[in-house]
Amino acid sequence: MNKTKPPKIPVDYSRKKVPEDKTVKGIKIASIIVGIGVTLPVFFIGSEVTQAVGLSTASLIFFGVCIVLSVLCGITAIIGNRTRLSTYMLLHFSFGKKGTQIINILVAITLLGWYAVTVEIFGQALTDAFKQLFDVNFPLSIGIIVGSLLMTVTSIYGFRVIERFSSIAVPLMLIFVIYVLYVTMSENSISTLLHIDGSNGMTIIQAISAVVGMVILTPVLMPDYSRFARTDKDSLIAVLGLTVGFPLVLLAGGIPSLITGEIDIMKIMIGLSLTIPALFILIFSTWTTNTANLYSTQLTLATVFTKTKDSKIGVAASIVGTLMALFGIATYFIDFLNLSSIFIPPVSAIFIADFFFIKKQNYDLKDFDNLPSFDASAIISWAIACIVAYLGAYNYIALTSISFFDSFIVGFVLYIILKKNIK
Repeated sequence: MNKTKPPKIPVDYSRKKVPEDKTVKGIKIASIIVGIGVTLPVFFIGSEVTQAVGLSTASLIFFGVCIVLSVLCGITAIIGNRTRLSTYMLLHFSFGKKGTQIINILVAITLLGWYAVTVEIFGQALTDAFKQLFDVNFPLSIGIIVGSLLMTVTSIYGFRVIERFSSIAVPLMLIFVIYVLYVTMSENSISTLLHIDGSNGMTIIQAISAVVGMVILTPVLMPDYSRFARTDKDSLIAVLGLTVGFPLVLLAGGIPSLITGEIDIMKIMIGLSLTIPALFILIFSTWTTNTANLYSTQLTLATVFTKTKDSKIGVAASIVGTLMALFGIATYFIDFLNLSSIFIPPVSAIFIADFFFIKKQNYDLKDFDNLPSFDASAIISWAIACIVAYLGAYNYIALTSISFFDSFIVGFVLYIILKKNIK
C-alpha cells in the first residue's frame, strides 16, 4: 500500500548561497519590505511620535530617518546580492564563527522582542474589534496565541511562502493605508493638521531614536531578502519598500491619531468608522510582518544551533515570543526601540566596512572553515560603539546627540583602524 508522503518544507539556503535560478525581481522583495512596514507596531510609533512632536516635525523625522536608513539599506542589499548569503552567514566573515553567535543571539533577542510586541498589539486589536462589532469581550491571551500559531506555520515554509503571501496582502495593505490618509485629510485641511501642537511627550531626539529603533533591523537583515534579488539593480529596487512604504505607514498612524486623540490603532479606526476593513487588513498585515520577524529569527538562530532543523528553531522561538507577549512586553516598547538604536547600528557598520574596505568584496565559503573563532577588532569595535552611543543617549558625552549616528560612525571607523593596525 502506497503511503502519502508529508509535504516537503522547501530549502531556504540559511547556511549556503542562494542559486541563481532561485532569484526573483526586486519589486517582489520590495513588496515584502512594505508588508513588514504595514503592521500594528509601526502604526503605534507613528501615533506616539506624531502626538508628541506634532505632524510637521513628525513628517520630517519619518521621511528623514527612512531616507538615511535607505542609503544604508541599499549598501547592505548589494552585499547580500553579491554574496547570495544571509546576514548571519555574512557576519561570520567579520566577527568570527564564535563571535557571530554573540551578535546573532543579540539580533535574535531583538527580533523576538519585535515578534512579541507585534503579537501582543495584534491580540489587543482583536479585543477592541470584537468589543466594537459584537459586544464580546474577546480574551487578549486567545488572540495572542491564535495569531502566533498562524504566523509560526507560515514562517516555517520560508522566503517563498512569505513572497507569495505578500503578493496578495501588500496591495490590500497599501490601498488601506492610502484610504486612511484620504479619509482623514479630506475631513481636515493639511494646514489645520500641521498647526496642531504636539504634547511634548518626547523630545525630538527621543522621537528620532524611536523611529530609528523601529527601522534599524531592516538594513542589518536586508541581505536575508536581497540575496534572492537577480541583480544589484533589483536589490536597490527592493529598498524602495523602506524609502516609500514606511513613511506612509507612519503617517497613516500619526494623522488619524491627531484627529481622534487615540494611540491604539483599532480605537483610531473605530473612531473613523473603519472597524471592519481595519480588522481585515491589519490581520493580514500583522501576519505578514510577524512571519518575516520569525523567519529572520529562525535564520539567526540556525547559525547558533547548527545541528537543529530550522523548523524546530522557528517553533521554539515562537513559543518564547508568545510567552513574552502574554507577559505584556509592549509596555516597554519605546525603551526597547531606544536600546535597539544603540546596539544594532554598529553590527551593520562593521560588516559593511569588512566587506568593502577589508576583504574587498571577497567572501568565499571555501574559506569558511578557516575563519577565526573570534575577531577581536569586530568585538572591540562593536562594544566600544555601543558604550559611546549609550553614554551619548543619556547625555554623559556629546557626539552627534543621535544614538544611531554615534554607534554607527564609531563602529565603522574603529573597526577599519583596528583591522589596519592589528595583525
